[in-house]
Amino acid sequence: MFARLKRKFSNFRRDQRGAVFIIVAVAMPVIFGAAAASIDMGHILYIQSELRAAADAAALAATDELDDEDAAKALAVQYAELNMPITQNGNVVDPDDVILGNWDTDTSTFTAAATPTNAVQVTARHSSANGNAIGLYFAKLIGFDSKDVSVLAVASVSTSETTFCILSLSDSGTGVTMNGSMSLTMPNCGMAVSSGSGGAFTVNGSGTVTAEEICVAGTSTENGTTNVTDPTDNCSGVPSDPLAGLDPPAIDPEDCDEDNFRVTGNGNTVTISPGTYCGGITIAGSNNTVIMESGEYIIAGGGISATGGTLTDDGTGGVYIYNTGTDDDAIQPISFGGTSSIDLDAQTSGTYSGVLFHMDTGADFNATGTGDTDLNGTIYAPDNDVEYSGTASQSSSCLQIISNTVTMSGTSDVLADPDDPAGCNSDVVIADTTPPRLRD
Repeated sequence: MFARLKRKFSNFRRDQRGAVFIIVAVAMPVIFGAAAASIDMGHILYIQSELRAAADAAALAATDELDDEDAAKALAVQYAELNMPITQNGNVVDPDDVILGNWDTDTSTFTAAATPTNAVQVTARHSSANGNAIGLYFAKLIGFDSKDVSVLAVASVSTSETTFCILSLSDSGTGVTMNGSMSLTMPNCGMAVSSGSGGAFTVNGSGTVTAEEICVAGTSTENGTTNVTDPTDNCSGVPSDPLAGLDPPAIDPEDCDEDNFRVTGNGNTVTISPGTYCGGITIAGSNNTVIMESGEYIIAGGGISATGGTLTDDGTGGVYIYNTGTDDDAIQPISFGGTSSIDLDAQTSGTYSGVLFHMDTGADFNATGTGDTDLNGTIYAPDNDVEYSGTASQSSSCLQIISNTVTMSGTSDVLADPDDPAGCNSDVVIADTTPPRLRD
């Protein structure tokens, strides 16, 4: 009897083993699925974090070359490869994955190819299309060989919601001076003063200054019965010079297209072409008109003096005017006075896009007298003074001034960016650009 019971228990044990085998067989897909979910997902997340770091580094690096799309793309690709070498990862960022555009801080949106160009979008990827999709391990057992993963990063150089129309670069003393009953109206842009001194921004008399923001590194002083937008003293948001790396065109003082160009008399209309003007340009007399064809002009000594008549561009593409000197012809100011009328636009493409006047060291820019000027573009005089005085009137959709100091006197009336609610739409972006930031 005991032998029979022993056989029954033995049979029972064999039956139990069979049940466990069936359970294990049924559970195997679940076990491998769990392994795939844990091991392969961990691998994917690790690669994704590497892609994130590579995309972030590439986008931040590319903001150094916002004025040169090809250079920005090359820099982004270089930094992506430094973070994820091709030998181990394949190509994670192509030049086409690098897009320049505009970051709008109000809406937190990136718009490709929009201006002003202040941001870079980079997409980094491991993908089948690139031949470097992420290989999987346990997931292969349930039919998944690889996984495409991509991340997107956007970096912007604009950390301030204000773009500026006037920037004084002097680091001491009075950077911007307003005298008399002059009027400065900039409803959609700001004024920034780099000087850390007391009275860095000084207003005397009964003038009016209207701006979106007045940012003064030092302190401001108001004398008289002025009406001025409240300045922010000890302001930390003064932008750096956005054109500090701008190289002037090469000149050959022996290769002059014109020597001592003069227009005098009455009622003459003269069209001039881009080139090198040795000895400068002088416009005098009355009712004379000088039309500048679109392009780049080098004033090699002598400056520009207009005391009467009209100086205008031909309206087909804008002009860039570089004022310098030579050993034979000393640099002289750009001076618009008397009854002269000036109507000039900067170029909208090319190396000097947005720059209207580029002043070499040693000569100021003056708009005086009774004439009207309509200048759309940047007056760039980093070592010199820009002055509006007398009864001169300036009205433009986009006037920008970047100079060592700015002086406005008399009853001059300067109206910048009057109609564009989005601010000055220029390739020269004067904003707080340090440091670049990653955007969500």
